[in-house]
Amino acid sequence: MVKFKLKYHQLFIALTLAISTSSFAEVTLINKDHLFNDQDNFKLTTHGSLRLQALNFDSYNESNASQKYRRNGYSATSRMYANADYKVNDDLHFIAGYQNFINPPKILDWDGHYRKGDENVTTEQAYFGVSSNTYGTLKYGKMYSVYYDVVGTKTDLWDYNTLAQPQTWSPVAYYDGTQASRKTLRYEKKNKYFDVYAAYLFKDQTYPEGLQYQRKSGEEIAIDVHLNKSLSWATSYKHNKASLDDQQNKHNFSQDAIASALFYFDGQWMFGLGGGWYKNLLPNYNALGQSTPANLHQFLDTEAYGVEYYAGYNFNIANYGIRFVQPYIMGNYLKYTSGYHFSRRDNGVGVAVRFNHGIGFDYERLYTKDTSGTPDMHLFRLRYEW
Repeated sequence: MVKFKLKYHQLFIALTLAISTSSFAEVTLINKDHLFNDQDNFKLTTHGSLRLQALNFDSYNESNASQKYRRNGYSATSRMYANADYKVNDDLHFIAGYQNFINPPKILDWDGHYRKGDENVTTEQAYFGVSSNTYGTLKYGKMYSVYYDVVGTKTDLWDYNTLAQPQTWSPVAYYDGTQASRKTLRYEKKNKYFDVYAAYLFKDQTYPEGLQYQRKSGEEIAIDVHLNKSLSWATSYKHNKASLDDQQNKHNFSQDAIASALFYFDGQWMFGLGGGWYKNLLPNYNALGQSTPANLHQFLDTEAYGVEYYAGYNFNIANYGIRFVQPYIMGNYLKYTSGYHFSRRDNGVGVAVRFNHGIGFDYERLYTKDTSGTPDMHLFRLRYEW
């Protein structure tokens, strides 16, 4: 039986009606001039996205049995952002950014629509920095990796995506820096013809599978070249020094990833094509059954590569409450070349529909062939964005 308290149900409906009639735009909370001098300005804005998604596999087996609750509908990384910008003068800004993932079904105790171990709110990014039009931007805190921001996003264009990117599979994606990382110092400078990025990741640690993973240090660099107003080409490289420890033995190793991607959008056609090579980032779960210290040496002793593609066409409707309809084809391929026996191939079709007032609907049909025997799948997503 679905447990969803009536008072919360009514509140949820009321909030949905309220936000669905509001304008689709970033919300400015504060915009104040002349705080300390005649040039400065302080601006605080927020925006976000509520995403209710359902996955319907053609069948259920060991590879996807844990995802049965997702048939009922669950929060697919619903999120909220807050951004602060204090302009000292026309060149110098102090900035701060915050992003969290929210789980409305868990917050409202909507039984059957979340996993018991899910968090209500998780912090995805939290950083501060200084920005100069002349010298670039320097930020420190928890933030997305340079790899994902510059390369990965160019093919992260459909809902059930990044299946050929390392952060999807890494057991420590928020510590090895493939998804995001704390204690990150990042510099970026954007120019007319190209943007450059560099980051240093300070020491951090976590405990996957009963082991201690420690990132001793990490470095990232990337360049994004604007080939013309519609086409860009990005390439990134990351390197970590890391260790695994089981309190009896310690294994030191390095981690590397090289990736590149092309993105094209001319207002109608949208294309994304990218791929990467990942060393000692993806896990070998067979190693967990080995005796120590073999488990430490083999758990992340792997090499793999991945490729992703997307092609879509935007039909601008601007009528009947519909902004646009975008059908697309998409796919990916991931393969371990050493250390573990696993490969996965996905191909599919989808359509994204965006209505007025920030409301949207997505549908995807995914055809999968992998080592685990994952069945084909239908995906449905309702979203509200502001």
